[in-house]
Amino acid sequence: MEQQHLTPAMVRILQVYLQDPATPLYATELMKAAAIGSGSLYPALTRLRAAEWIVEEKEDIDPHQEGRPARRYFQMTGKGALEAHRALVELSQNVRPPAGSPAWTPGWQPDWRITTVLRSLTGLRLFHAVAKGLRTT
Repeated sequence: MEQQHLTPAMVRILQVYLQDPATPLYATELMKAAAIGSGSLYPALTRLRAAEWIVEEKEDIDPHQEGRPARRYFQMTGKGALEAHRALVELSQNVRPPAGSPAWTPGWQPDWRITTVLRSLTGLRLFHAVAKGLRTT
């Protein structure tokens, strides 16, 4: 799977798996750990299975005895761990700001053109927070 085919949800899933590739996870665990919804999770899992980066195994339980359906566990393969790591490294290199970006300079402030764009896109509250170097939630 090439880096340009990674969705934001897939990136988050891969980051979760790469913390401990040998640990199988079920869907609810993945959704919580990756902070994504089921609408993003299942299409991503389908693509990762097709690329053989993960395998799926159904939990071996008696649903009546356990009082719940059997979980489907997803585990990263060795191939998946290696290729996911490579894809995330490539992605991070491709989206990193260039070394000459003025934002790397301590004390840099946006000029009037960037200020105008920020105001028009984000509204005054967020603009003032960005201009002061604060984070908003």
